[in-house]
Amino acid sequence: MGNVFDYLQWRGDLTLFRSPFGEVDNLVLSLLSYLDFGGIVPPVGEEGITVREAAEAYFARRGEPKVPREGVVDTAVEWDWMFRLMADTDRFGGMRLSGFTDILVPSEDKQFCALTIETEPGQLYLSYRGTSDDLAGWKEDFLLACLPEIPSHEEAVRYLMQVAACYPEHRLTLGGHSKGGNLAVYAGARAPEAVQNRIQRIWSNDGPGFQRTFLQSRPYMGIAGKLVSIVPKSSLVGLLLTHAAPDLIVDSSQSGVLQHDAISWQVMGSHFVRLTGLTRESLNAETQIRTWIESMDAPTRRDFVNALFDVLSASGEQTVSGIVRDLPKAAGASLTLMRDMPRETMDRIREFVVLLAGVAARLEEESRRLRTQNTLRQLGQALGWKPNPGQNPPGQAQGEG
Repeated sequence: MGNVFDYLQWRGDLTLFRSPFGEVDNLVLSLLSYLDFGGIVPPVGEEGITVREAAEAYFARRGEPKVPREGVVDTAVEWDWMFRLMADTDRFGGMRLSGFTDILVPSEDKQFCALTIETEPGQLYLSYRGTSDDLAGWKEDFLLACLPEIPSHEEAVRYLMQVAACYPEHRLTLGGHSKGGNLAVYAGARAPEAVQNRIQRIWSNDGPGFQRTFLQSRPYMGIAGKLVSIVPKSSLVGLLLTHAAPDLIVDSSQSGVLQHDAISWQVMGSHFVRLTGLTRESLNAETQIRTWIESMDAPTRRDFVNALFDVLSASGEQTVSGIVRDLPKAAGASLTLMRDMPRETMDRIREFVVLLAGVAARLEEESRRLRTQNTLRQLGQALGWKPNPGQNPPGQAQGEG
């Protein structure tokens, strides 16, 4: 088994004519919008450039990418390396990039970015970026639990309409990873019927769900049959809020919540390695978090999100990485601010942090246990062990799996 990097090296010489666009190609393009193409890829309405041309300019500005280290999650390094591999393939190198849009307005809790890829003549893939390093983007994710529409939803629809108008004869595919998957679904649902009819597929790669009223609405029903939802076996993000059952559950080389890193999703040939169900702790985590969220009414949720991000930004940092770089400073400023908050608000923030820490720990422990069981199963098979009906593999207790 391999991952996206192996896929690009194994199948990069196969054009879409020889091997049609598939689920792994979708993931590659959904991750491409995480890169900063400002000043390289033209905006909506201007002629695009090829992936190879974009890579030449991108790496001239940033320097050649590092090879990702096995077992180390560094998404910026992973995305750059993926882009370098893409540019060197026949499959992706000639695709054309255009419509790069990057909007960040912290005062409006808005973080939006998208990219259009012409995969072949007459066919476009609109890639919606997921959550960036900016706190505004993270806050927007949390607001999904409070509001029927977040600021980026409006931008996602506007972007789709702009691209559709510039390419009136093209067929459309929408996709994204994490929040980007949510935006792709929302944009497709809110588009007018004439545009919806041009949409062939909408890919949500471990994207969070929606409020129940949206999933029961006529606009959503109009595109539900075109939606493909992909989640890793221990998904957490992709099970948040209300959602339809995932179409594909895929294996991952990572543990626990780190399975959200889509580079870790396992690939065999032209497909992901598929599983029949989510892990037990993933389902438990979904229930716990949903129950906690639904214990508050919408205004209380909104107040909680505002308070939480006031605490996170108390040090003046506006990015997650900035907070992590100087954690003592951020923690000190946060604690000072929390002392002036109502007791109920303080308790709610502490309760939420404890809940997430517990979920993450249990997902990690489950991943470690399942990896051990799988290793023992493979060892047993290599040594000639053959199970009797109902017998567990070596190392697996009754009721686990």
